[in-house]
Amino acid sequence: MKKRTAVIRCAMLLVILLVSCIKSETGGIRPAEIGIEGPEWQLVEVSGVPVSPLAGERRPFVKFDAAKKQAAGYAGCNNFFGGYELSGSSLKFGPVGSTRMACPDLQMSLETEVFIALDKTRAWDIRDGVLLLLDDSVVLARFTITRGDTAAVDLESMTFLSSWFPSGRVTLSRGEYREPAAPGSASEIVVTLSDKRAFGLIEGKETGAVVLVTSTAGTGTFYDLALLSKDAEGWVNTDTLLLGDRVKVHSVEIGNNDIVVPMTTHGPQDPMCCPTFEVKKRFAVQGKRLVSSAEGERDGEPQIIGTVWQWVQTLYNDDRKAVPDDPKNYTVQFREDGTLSVKADCNMKGGTYSISPEEKRLSIEITHSTTAACPEGSLEDEFVRGLSGAAIYFIGDGDLYIDLKYDSGTMRFSKQNNEL
Repeated sequence: MKKRTAVIRCAMLLVILLVSCIKSETGGIRPAEIGIEGPEWQLVEVSGVPVSPLAGERRPFVKFDAAKKQAAGYAGCNNFFGGYELSGSSLKFGPVGSTRMACPDLQMSLETEVFIALDKTRAWDIRDGVLLLLDDSVVLARFTITRGDTAAVDLESMTFLSSWFPSGRVTLSRGEYREPAAPGSASEIVVTLSDKRAFGLIEGKETGAVVLVTSTAGTGTFYDLALLSKDAEGWVNTDTLLLGDRVKVHSVEIGNNDIVVPMTTHGPQDPMCCPTFEVKKRFAVQGKRLVSSAEGERDGEPQIIGTVWQWVQTLYNDDRKAVPDDPKNYTVQFREDGTLSVKADCNMKGGTYSISPEEKRLSIEITHSTTAACPEGSLEDEFVRGLSGAAIYFIGDGDLYIDLKYDSGTMRFSKQNNEL
């Protein structure tokens, strides 16, 4: 009898183990090391639709407080809060309260979908680092973890790659780095860690992205996207990519294996002070490098030296604008030997230049010119004055930008297909 009882118990134990394995594979039982409570979870999909916040808005999120058994978060317009019941793979939200702010229709529509998903939730699962809220087997919403539990990432004293300094690197102290613009100069180049950042999973790897702001002593304010990768030794900045000069970065998001940066940049008619063109720049991660999905491979970007650049416009900081009637009549080419060739309407000019790729500094001197009399309305003199006032350059979206001395304006050039 005892042997029979032992056999029955063993058989029952095997059945329990088999059922547990099946439930585990179908999301019924969680491995002990994976938990829903503690991290902040950012919404990436609801009702089968990917979620991308409007420019300047936060991404909806939820966080579970294990001690209080309270869930709190942001639904797209209002903050929300309420209790929850958690048992194994079962999850049910209690009555959810929220603030009562009114928002535009798109945000209110998103918020409604979020609250519907919370109300229908009966189970949860984590697959490849993504939190799923479930109604039986139906996926109601997907969330990615905000890694860093970003407190574990000491961003404010991290070393970042920076092309603005000869060393190519800066180490922040309390979120900032300062260095004289030139030996003995009272002016400083200042790098500041912004609050625009995101952490998540890309191709199953823990990844972070933050925005650095570099003020270059009166010649521009540049925004760089810094890629963070995590290895056995911790977090490290592996690549940095320029987003633009005097742009407005609204947020940084990680989802669908991409880094997305909603921002306002300059449209064709915008002065440098006041960008109005809303875009979402999307970046993939290849190895430990950022690759702009919109621009293609970074190695395919035109180089400042060798390329024939035609003048598109100059935007001055007093809102004036100079636009040539025919950009092909106003060109510049920087040669490898340190000389340059300039076409300024009806005259050909030449001179020398010096360039510092690490600091993006550029100095131009026009030394000789033909002396034809250009027709009335020519922008020859204005074009040459601009080139002679060059201070800093950068290439973005395939165009060349030259910031003028004393923060007086910015010249924009596009690549010309034919050579001078």
